Amino acid sequence: MTVSVTFLGALRRLAGHREARVALDADATVADLVDTLARTYGRAFSDAVFRAPGELQTSLRVFLDEREAAPTERVVSAGHVALLVIQGFEGGAT
Repeated sequence: MTVSVTFLGALRRLAGHREARVALDADATVADLVDTLARTYGRAFSDAVFRAPGELQTSLRVFLDEREAAPTERVVSAGHVALLVIQGFEGGAT
């Protein structure tokens, strides 16, 4: 199957463009999709989406047809996938 992926935030800069079409196996999960993208877009992209090999960043949000999806969820029914890394902020009131 082929899915349309939109890169949001910093991932757009790391991918070098806003959208891509990605071919996946019929039983691919969200984690499989992210792994495919990391292999395609290189080390900086991989570092932004994985905190360790096979472990997605807690700041990564993946949406399948505008609904947030878990890493183990199958991508099968999604026509559109959006990926976003939520930037963390430090600090606060002193």
